[in-house]
Amino acid sequence: MNQVIVMAGGKGTRMNMTDIPKTMIRVEGKPIVEYIVEAAETAVPETKPVVIVGFQGHTIQEYLKDRVICVEQKEQLGTGHAVACAAPILRDRSDIKYVIVLAGDQPLISADTIRTVLDHHEKSQETITLGTVVVPDYSGIHEHLLHYGRIIRKEDGTVSRIVEYKDATEEERAIREVNTSVYCFDADWLWSHIDKLGSDNASKEFYITDLIGMAMEEGRNINAIPLPDPLEGLNVNTPEQLTAIGGVMGERRRRG
Repeated sequence: MNQVIVMAGGKGTRMNMTDIPKTMIRVEGKPIVEYIVEAAETAVPETKPVVIVGFQGHTIQEYLKDRVICVEQKEQLGTGHAVACAAPILRDRSDIKYVIVLAGDQPLISADTIRTVLDHHEKSQETITLGTVVVPDYSGIHEHLLHYGRIIRKEDGTVSRIVEYKDATEEERAIREVNTSVYCFDADWLWSHIDKLGSDNASKEFYITDLIGMAMEEGRNINAIPLPDPLEGLNVNTPEQLTAIGGVMGERRRRG
């Protein structure tokens, strides 16, 4: 079986919301997290999604009810820390072969995309598979992807590492392939390495992307799949991004 983890513990300070978590903000009539959970339920119907909650997490639990398993992230210490919060309930699940990790603030993510990443992972038998998007430039709607982590590839095209925007050089920031926060891990490998993450970076947080470096140090290959629709990688971090995503959703709905 496979398991989805949705990272939904963020407070969303830049959204100017003080009473609900960012992922409960509505776009086109539904909370952001609802779109991700719907996609996860369709792509991986065999298990309930595990949703990592933090600030005002009870509102997510009350909304989603028994469709999901909520796990509390008491401190928001980064994406790696969020996934580590699920370890106590998933680490000993020998029936789970692969773990798919999704951001809780990407409402354009589709079940097809999740399934594509999972299918590639199952076929390649790599330790980690991630979804990426390649943008023509960082203008227009793609400007919202500017501060995403960059995919650093070797000369042979294989993935070397992911560097977060805050930690990237100017040359690295010019790279047009970015991380979409869609990951698929070999479950056993993930749970044996998640506690090894450190926080020696500009944000002093535990990055899930540092698992890429661990895998590379072990001589493992990383499977990176560029996705056809860059807009699926859009997160909601600011009111402007919320408006942009709402516009995309509204346009797609009108087109049917």
